Amino acid sequence: MADDKRRKRETDYLNLPPSSPLSDTGQGQVAPEFGENWRLQLKIDNQKLTLPVYSEISVGRSVEGDTASRVDVDLNPQGAYQSGVSRRHALIRRHSGALYLEDLNSTNGTRINGAQVTPGREYRLRDGDEIEFGRVRVIIRFVAS
Repeated sequence: MADDKRRKRETDYLNLPPSSPLSDTGQGQVAPEFGENWRLQLKIDNQKLTLPVYSEISVGRSVEGDTASRVDVDLNPQGAYQSGVSRRHALIRRHSGALYLEDLNSTNGTRINGAQVTPGREYRLRDGDEIEFGRVRVIIRFVAS
């Protein structure tokens, strides 16, 4: 029950009008500051990918022989092309002690916890969020190293 209320609040949070700034409500579980000693863990199907976040991580699908489409998280093993993942689909950035996701105007969009995000806007990520890049689902976890 508490998870449903927290998820609804976070979903409402994502549906703010474009002119409204995204800010914390001060309610619910406070995410830890995402500092140098933390890693981002992506759970995709039965696989886990753990990586450091220095300033940003690009997510998408690479195309063999095209160096411009190189990404940090390549979703090709998860059927990225068939699942509607763009070559440069999204960015995950670290700043102000938190992680933020920005959709890079992808063809099939990005969702956080089921809510569609607006391309070009940053959305704060929280431990346990489910992100959909096209139709590829990823669960994110913050892991102390």
